[in-house]
Amino acid sequence: MRYILFAGLLALPLLGCGSDPADNAGATTTSTGSGGTGGAGGESPGCAPPAAPDVADVSGTWAYRAIGSQLTQALGLDPFQTRIISVMLITQQQSGDAISLQGTYCDHYTEDPDAIVHAVIPDSFREALAPVTREGTFAASEGGLRYKLGPLYEVVGAALEDPAQDELPTDPADARVVDPDEDGHPGMTLQLQGLIDGSVYVAERKRTELDGVAVATYRIEGRLGFASEQSVLDTDPPSLKASTAASRTYPDPEECSSTFVMVRTPDDADCAWIRERADTLFE
Repeated sequence: MRYILFAGLLALPLLGCGSDPADNAGATTTSTGSGGTGGAGGESPGCAPPAAPDVADVSGTWAYRAIGSQLTQALGLDPFQTRIISVMLITQQQSGDAISLQGTYCDHYTEDPDAIVHAVIPDSFREALAPVTREGTFAASEGGLRYKLGPLYEVVGAALEDPAQDELPTDPADARVVDPDEDGHPGMTLQLQGLIDGSVYVAERKRTELDGVAVATYRIEGRLGFASEQSVLDTDPPSLKASTAASRTYPDPEECSSTFVMVRTPDDADCAWIRERADTLFE
């Protein structure tokens, strides 16, 4: 299990939750737009070193780490940074300029050392995250070849006809609510421990977009366009549901706070191989 740190007893920012602080005060559904300045995959991957001139093909097996940064404004506290980290095993094919890939989640957690309340993501949360399929390009652009993957919307805890546009459910009785972690509770479960004990059941939508360069034959890095939206369906105890509305999270305005790194691995690498090396693999 991975620990997340939450801000404040009565102001609990939830995993992946994102909102402009002026939006819908008192609501239990929060949302973001783009991933901050430059965070949406703009015209230059300025957060990466120069592209290596001799890399023309990025097919193969890769370890991928994405860091999505947002700021949390909890009641009575200064804003603090929360980083949402996803680690995946990716198999990638290239044909001409076109890229297609399949990815499997190996880890998913947050880092927010300035918060004061602990929560735990059960292993069942990460295990319930569906594999992803994406398409993009590795094509000539100013400054060399650019690696780009367009927007991907991932929804957990709800079955939406349009994952990009449909509103997330807020009622646990909504027919669109599902139980991917199969624990008998609506949506996905987060657990609180320490100063507060309880569980929070959520539906969540995450948007990511990649814009980077191959800095070596074995490494791709660049800027992550990142946005997140979360709806609290229910809590245990019920009093937690109202308290979650007291905080707001919103995109980190720092241009290079949301980034991604991909590192080539042996063809037979798996998630266990990546997790064993995660502390140094992406450095």
